[in-house]
Amino acid sequence: MLTIIRGMVAAVLILAGTAAVTAAPSTTAQAAPAPQPNILLITTDDQSLSDLRWMPRTRRLLGEGGVTFPRSISPHPLCCPARAEILTGQFAQNSGVRHNRGPYGGYKVLKERNTLATWLDGAGYRTAYVGKFLNGYRAADGRVPGFDIWNPTIKNVYGYFDYTMFNNGRFKHYSTLHNADLVGQKTVEYIRQLSGRRPFFIWASQVAPHTSCATKETCWQPPLPARRHRNVLADAVSPSVTSPSFNEADVSDKPGYIQDLPLRDADDITYQFRQRIRSLQAVDASVADAVRALNEAGELANTVILFTSDNGFLLGEHRFYGKDVPYEEALQVPMLMRGPGIPRGVSRPQTVTTVDIAPTIADLANVRPGLTVDGRSMLPMAKSRSAPSYDTVLIQAGTSRQAELENDGWRYRGVRTARYTYVYFATAGTTELYDRRRDPNQLRNVSGDPRYAAIEAELTQRALLLGECAGSFCRQRFGPLPKPLAGR
Repeated sequence: MLTIIRGMVAAVLILAGTAAVTAAPSTTAQAAPAPQPNILLITTDDQSLSDLRWMPRTRRLLGEGGVTFPRSISPHPLCCPARAEILTGQFAQNSGVRHNRGPYGGYKVLKERNTLATWLDGAGYRTAYVGKFLNGYRAADGRVPGFDIWNPTIKNVYGYFDYTMFNNGRFKHYSTLHNADLVGQKTVEYIRQLSGRRPFFIWASQVAPHTSCATKETCWQPPLPARRHRNVLADAVSPSVTSPSFNEADVSDKPGYIQDLPLRDADDITYQFRQRIRSLQAVDASVADAVRALNEAGELANTVILFTSDNGFLLGEHRFYGKDVPYEEALQVPMLMRGPGIPRGVSRPQTVTTVDIAPTIADLANVRPGLTVDGRSMLPMAKSRSAPSYDTVLIQAGTSRQAELENDGWRYRGVRTARYTYVYFATAGTTELYDRRRDPNQLRNVSGDPRYAAIEAELTQRALLLGECAGSFCRQRFGPLPKPLAGR
């Protein structure tokens, strides 16, 4: 069936006005936009949605002070592709960045001369970057176009201590300053430096709570918190170890890579979890420092702050440790936004994605993107809970494995709706389908279940269509799905 449907994709893309697909609303900015605001984008690395519970200042200053999107997802839950989505507003089939490395991955694949940074820089924004950048970036690559201040980590990116920063070409090494503190301090410095007549854009890219990797021999260890946070949160319990999916007993319906996994040690997972949320304490403090610096500079009232993570993370759910898998713990990420014109203290029900960040910032800045973006501005949804959003989102993962490269660099592809998650692994020939309303922990793969046959067929078609999408077609609404048949 996949082959038959794939042959229909091109025709359906051309005839996008069919009854099954309705046009998405325009995402252009209003005719009379407000003066261009400053924009501060703060990102973490591998932060699960549930980790936000242990960041009280971030929740108070950005969540209570703005809008929270609890249904935000990273549709390509891996570092480099997600950051490419942020820079381009495009899914990986259009940005080209499908993995962290290999022929379809890494910084080398990014079209660096046409990104969010160049759009803003060309529109008069003063721009700065500090922290972790795309995988594969090297000091020899020099300043990335569009950034006036360029300060990514260039050596020991995952070390937390004993790392080197680009520092606008005057490399600087830090032995004892925790990386989250450095990123926070530089963010404050750049706020003070760039405040003035022209608006600014700062991307503060934190590495926490990613695992640490000081040397090849020590990869990948739990993250290292700042020294002042080494013993805090000693009684915190990981949501993963209390989840029904932790060390899932029967994984016979899961793909082979899950079936091959051993059971996880709960004590080790608890330690890993506590180190993760401890590493986030310095990030939480840096958010408060940035808000304070904006206020002292007289810029807070005219600054939009966005906070998110590149992807989520699993800690033993389905026996898995890591990301880049089609399970909710990897897909779900925090998304908070505060600033002028944005309501305070509200939570919105719409699905938003990492791909929406670039269009949102372009909308805020009244800047026309230099390429065709696949995402949509989140501003209408921030302002109204009835603003339209996705009913179906493309989710996918690339690969650098030789055996899988024959599938154009894809490991799995699929779609996610408010109720269902569907993916297919082309090389392995396996599929997964979860009814998250009945099975929120994704314990039962109902792919092949006759009761879900019509649903699976429709989701298969949507996955193939969106896998080829670009621009507004990626934002199409397909309409309601069939209902599962009654059980026997």
